[in-house]
Amino acid sequence: MLFFEFIGCSIARIVIPTLSFGRAYVHSPNVAQERFNWLGFCRDGAGRVVIARDVAGFIGFLIMVVVFLAIVFGAQSF
Repeated sequence: MLFFEFIGCSIARIVIPTLSFGRAYVHSPNVAQERFNWLGFCRDGAGRVVIARDVAGFIGFLIMVVVFLAIVFGAQSF
């Protein structure tokens, strides 16, 4: 399970800031812990959305599954 969380968090650290145009990012592991709400989100001093690492891992894993399914089902149509 730790492997999937690592892969999901790595994907989320790239995809989330890209899709949000820098308005959201994943919380860095070497920074002091912030107070997240029960959904795993909070705002920093600049007003950007900070996403907790465990929530980002889940989001990244879902992105990975969707892309994998798109590749598998897209390859079947050819």
